[in-house]
Amino acid sequence: MGRRTTSDLWVHGAHAYTGTYGSPSQPGDVVNIWRLGATGAPTLAGIITVPNINTVSDVEVSGDGQVLMISAEGLSEPGLLLYSLADPENPVLLGRVTVARGLHTATFGTIGARRYAFAARNPPGAALQIYDVTDPSVITPVASVPIPENYGIHDTFVRDGIAFVFAWNTGVIIYDVGNGVRGGSPGNPAEISRIVTAPNGAPGGDPAAHNGWWFHNPVTGERRYLFVGQEGPGVIGSQASGDIHVLDVSDLAQPREVAFFHLAGAGAHNFWMDETNQILYAAFYNGGVVALDVSGELRGDLAGRLISSIQPGGTGGTYTWGVQLAGGSLYASDMVSGFWQLKLE
Repeated sequence: MGRRTTSDLWVHGAHAYTGTYGSPSQPGDVVNIWRLGATGAPTLAGIITVPNINTVSDVEVSGDGQVLMISAEGLSEPGLLLYSLADPENPVLLGRVTVARGLHTATFGTIGARRYAFAARNPPGAALQIYDVTDPSVITPVASVPIPENYGIHDTFVRDGIAFVFAWNTGVIIYDVGNGVRGGSPGNPAEISRIVTAPNGAPGGDPAAHNGWWFHNPVTGERRYLFVGQEGPGVIGSQASGDIHVLDVSDLAQPREVAFFHLAGAGAHNFWMDETNQILYAAFYNGGVVALDVSGELRGDLAGRLISSIQPGGTGGTYTWGVQLAGGSLYASDMVSGFWQLKLE
């Protein structure tokens, strides 16, 4: 198509940032910067070129909007990069650390008065890498937690001093990294429990825990459910597989699988939760974007909870990587058809 394939996205305020997925013929070494107009419509406003990498694997903006974090894979300088967003359309590099074999994802976590990056180091040598990035110009490693070489980690979700690590066929591993339940800290994570999700949804029977979201329900006050995306085999642009699995983690030491959502012929990837309205938005690759009602008690097959779905690029033109709700719009990053603003009705 004459352009780089879109990967992850992050929206903050009046701007959005989308990564790029590399190939042997065209490196994904660019972050696109989008200006969001009065209606939220995106216009390309600039780019960041990251030298000596093959894929921008993850992007995230800090909660205060001051720092853009990028994880990168491939070529000679993969790893973690932090940029100042003092001028959101002209980010300035503050710090960079090269990590052999690269980082597949990275997410911010604030614990105490300090800001950390929780990153997934690719195998061999798979690990949860934790960096103190309170001063983004000085990226300080504080912990490296080995993860079984069973594809390593795909994503990490950090909230309330708890880190949920989605470690493919090893399953979901839950760590105390500052909550206090096991005496853990960012420098000394303490495992609480682990669980292997059901293999249904992916051909071959791989649990393939890819990503997740710990739902804090503002209506009931519960912190009961963890949604886990299962990423099975797929072909970019045409095929995917894998379900959404729902775990009851009201007791973090004894998580239980209680429900699932299956979309025939498609597979789950990244999520975003509208906690206020109790709606889960999920990217389903060739299935596009789905919206699920996750209010109340969740049990068994959640097919009846489907609110709506859309293929942004149409049939044959959709392979949606991620979604994010921001400013009254839902934004979708699609590997085939680009970056989309979706209006909610």
